[in-house]
Amino acid sequence: MKQFIRKLRGLFNRLFGSKREIRLGIYGEPNTGKTTIANKISMDWLGEPVGVVSEMPHTTRMIQKKEHVEVKAGNKTLNMNLLDMPGLATQVDYKQFLKYKRLPSNPGSNVSFSDLSVSALKKIAKNKEIKLTAKAKKATILKKVKAEVKDSELSALAKELKIKIKAKKITGKYVQSEAKTLAEEATKAIIEAIKWLDNVDNVIVMMDSTKDPLTQVNIMLLGNLEAKGIPVVICANKTDLPKAKPAAIKDAFPQHPVVEISALKGTNLDELYSTIAGQVA
Repeated sequence: MKQFIRKLRGLFNRLFGSKREIRLGIYGEPNTGKTTIANKISMDWLGEPVGVVSEMPHTTRMIQKKEHVEVKAGNKTLNMNLLDMPGLATQVDYKQFLKYKRLPSNPGSNVSFSDLSVSALKKIAKNKEIKLTAKAKKATILKKVKAEVKDSELSALAKELKIKIKAKKITGKYVQSEAKTLAEEATKAIIEAIKWLDNVDNVIVMMDSTKDPLTQVNIMLLGNLEAKGIPVVICANKTDLPKAKPAAIKDAFPQHPVVEISALKGTNLDELYSTIAGQVA
């Protein structure tokens, strides 16, 4: 049924010449270059990054989006919503995080009440129609705001009201409690990323060409995509490294187009765009 709808949509676009915006999901295992390629595409065509890149696995623990990215592929224009997905894994061991230094916080991504200034609290109070006296102190304002606003909705509200949050300065390595929290967040993110397979039109599967591509994650991911009839392009990434063997990826998955790239250096992206364009009706 989904394949029929895709064909019908493609026919409509060809007949009426409308531009279709595709939801391009970028999937793969941790540290294969998903955020790097998302940032490269977004910076080249929109001038804005998508997310933070780090050597630590599962740095991306939520779906990162960049909408309305127009990419030229020959005489065709791709209108894309980029979806940088969390790294997929069969399990997430909290111990892997213990060897890494804490990453700087992403301002606004996880706001707590302690991050808010008096002016920010007053802004929220006004939005929620909370009555305050002219001389109300921070403790009083905070108490009233907490009574009306849940912790879980604070980040979204701060973003909506354009409240600026300073990045927290943190040092040292993650401790066990923090690592367990990261592992829990990463596990939830993996589940959410898999659910999003029902909401993407095309997928880039990132693979590290210096490693064996025949992993359980890659096999299961491609099997799911094939079952759903979602067009796939495999990116054999990190071809700039001496140990790169992109031919191993081509041999492992001959049923899918494989484009050899270096997301870090931005090489061979024109072929990637052309391959995606060829899959879009």
